Amino acid sequence: GQLHLHSGKSGDSHTAPEVVADWYAARGFDFIVFTDHNVVTDTPDRPSMLTMPGVELTQNPSRCEPPPDPGQGCLLHVNALFLTSPNTSVVFPEPSPLSRVEIFRRGLKEASRLGGIAQINHPNFHRALDVDLLVTLAGEGAALLEVANEAVDSENQGDARQPSTEALWDAALTRGARLFGTATDDAHHYFDADAVRAAGDVAHVGDRGFVMVRAEKRASAIRDAVLRGDFYGSTGLFFDRLELSPEAIAVDVRGSVPVTIEVIGAGGVVLKRVDSASLRFDPREAPAGYVRVRAKDGNGKRAFSQPVWTRPKSD
Repeated sequence: GQLHLHSGKSGDSHTAPEVVADWYAARGFDFIVFTDHNVVTDTPDRPSMLTMPGVELTQNPSRCEPPPDPGQGCLLHVNALFLTSPNTSVVFPEPSPLSRVEIFRRGLKEASRLGGIAQINHPNFHRALDVDLLVTLAGEGAALLEVANEAVDSENQGDARQPSTEALWDAALTRGARLFGTATDDAHHYFDADAVRAAGDVAHVGDRGFVMVRAEKRASAIRDAVLRGDFYGSTGLFFDRLELSPEAIAVDVRGSVPVTIEVIGAGGVVLKRVDSASLRFDPREAPAGYVRVRAKDGNGKRAFSQPVWTRPKSD
């Protein structure tokens, strides 16, 4: 499934919602959630694919505190997913106060009003937030974090001043935040991608980041599974088996390309690494906190599980 995509209703895409749905259906997706900028969008379901309403609550105020770096902006975005409200538009006036935490809170409150699951989007895009702010938001309604927003400008890797999005996630989890990680497309271009490139622009295309959800193919079942973290994020790598509990972890990766699987614990520490398509691990052997699994193949495709909260055997 896809949790972040745009259509012509966003203003920065020129593809009709129905065509976007056809594009994803043709690529084997089971569901998509529309997340146009401040506009709730949905289309009729396809025979092979569910489409569900969502919105990217897009706040780009002219100022915020702390202020952005030179040449950057205050781009503080929250997805509201699996909405229960009808199609509508959202208007955000210039904020007062200007603090980033209050601006994000406004997005979280709107996501709740719309009946959606709140996802913090592209946290490294224009350095939207740091770990302190992320921990605060996790305690105030944010359920999901885009760990792998696969847009070309999302800056997932971080730099000398900003940790990677994965390191940011680990830092928040280590401090007790309960956040599930997602992989997404943030796509804006579809059948028109070649024309966008020919015009000298960057095409923000899809089918690069997605989630695999363990649920029946019903909107309510998918929503419930995402809310309880019964899914994993992927940029093209698949788990044939992913069993996670506080007592046992069992992972089998699909395919014949060489793969490395790691168990990550509190502080982002690698607790176990195998160059194999299978891994077994007892979380009770880990320090108190959490463990999660990530895998990467020789082509650079990745997959990552959600955290399991742990207590050592001695406890």
